[in-house]
Amino acid sequence: MINLQSNSNQNKVTNPLDELRSRVESILGVDRWVWDGKYPAVTPFNSDEVSRLLKGHPGMIMVVGNGSSFPDEFFPGGDVLVLLTSFIKSEFSVSDIDQTLIVSAGWPVEEVNRKLEDAGFIIPSLAGFNYGTIGGRLASVSSHPILNNGDGWIQSLLGLEVVLPGGEVIEFGGQCIKDVAGYDLKHFFTGSHGAIGVITQAIFRCLPKNSFNREIESDRENLPVSEFDPHWRKIFDPFGRMQAGI
Repeated sequence: MINLQSNSNQNKVTNPLDELRSRVESILGVDRWVWDGKYPAVTPFNSDEVSRLLKGHPGMIMVVGNGSSFPDEFFPGGDVLVLLTSFIKSEFSVSDIDQTLIVSAGWPVEEVNRKLEDAGFIIPSLAGFNYGTIGGRLASVSSHPILNNGDGWIQSLLGLEVVLPGGEVIEFGGQCIKDVAGYDLKHFFTGSHGAIGVITQAIFRCLPKNSFNREIESDRENLPVSEFDPHWRKIFDPFGRMQAGI
């Protein structure tokens, strides 16, 4: 008997993007794929999904917030998977007793400021921004020890949850105003552009709004840093998988 069935399926060329999407969906167990015609991206919803992606995807990854700082000509390269943290929004809690805020990386800064104001609090180092996400702001600002008369990032950031390039979920600091003895490692990740890990959650110290009388100007000294490539970067990312985002 002669088989007249077409062999077109055998000769079909698989789209590399379809392969990548299938692989990412297999790693996460759910479809978080985003494609706008320019670059492949994935939108994990929590630190567990970020961890699984970093453990399971062997290729290059670039971490960004919601892309509010993307230039028109942005193109990370065809072999780079963009990890958007703007969908990580599972946590938002203000403690009146501790005067702290626990917030996921994907929350927009403008919305965080509005919610804090409604609750009667302010975080001066955040109040100067009206765009971007919490994770994106932290990953792109410079970390000077003294800013805004003692109200800069160093003073207001109490803790971070970070997923390292190997997929390990690490917590630095906490809700106590002073609970660190020795090296305060969380500030390695502020200004890192996602090149040594993915910021998924932050803890901030809040101030009662009625106790803060100084005028908040735009945070000119906390503008995004342009580069991040220190010699010790290989300590966190020995295989060079994480590409600095913007």
